[in-house]
Amino acid sequence: MSGFYLTRTEMGSLLQAIRNQEAPFQVIETACNRSGNSADISEIIPKLPSIFGKLLKLGKEAFGLSINEIVSLGNQLEYASFRSTAVQNWVKRDIKDWIGSPQLGKKYSIEQAAILFIVEDLKNTHDFESIRLLLRYAFNNPADRNDDLIDPVIFYTAYAELFEAIHSELNLSKNDFTEKARALTIIFNHLTLSQREDIEKLLISAALSVQGAYYQTLSKHYLEEVWK
Repeated sequence: MSGFYLTRTEMGSLLQAIRNQEAPFQVIETACNRSGNSADISEIIPKLPSIFGKLLKLGKEAFGLSINEIVSLGNQLEYASFRSTAVQNWVKRDIKDWIGSPQLGKKYSIEQAAILFIVEDLKNTHDFESIRLLLRYAFNNPADRNDDLIDPVIFYTAYAELFEAIHSELNLSKNDFTEKARALTIIFNHLTLSQREDIEKLLISAALSVQGAYYQTLSKHYLEEVWK
């Protein structure tokens, strides 16, 4: 549907809803309204990728996502461009040890999907060696979510909020970034002070990677305007 997209905070909310086995009606409705479409959501859903229809029929069982469904969702994000072949390469090679095998039959868990969204953002400014270091530090063993320093969905949502906080402001200093990131990490009471400071830095790095994606998108837009 023309004009439809999800912000990263909306995607974070959508992932949280799926994990809680709740249909993300409100998230989808908000995105539809922003696109200027005031029709009833039941009329809009058929115009969106099929994954949205599935999400609105969530039952009380764990819901997993295939690679194609993750790609379909990811391509609704602003300033993002997912390709199935690239994501397949990530899970089979580039981040194989940090994403693990599909945890719900042949489908990936919501936490694994969040990690793939994180990788998509980080690759704008980081090589895969750096990305693997972040994944290992923050999420540890992909088969055991209890050993995560921070939950992948929470991490994704936190840097999404940081990006939206900095995106509309110009000439922010390093201290400005740190203060905004610190405000987001204060709730992580299970972390030591040193760990919270590390997470602050990771949030800033990820948020700036999204900002980099924004500038890439803007640059492509102006170039395409020349060739029209």
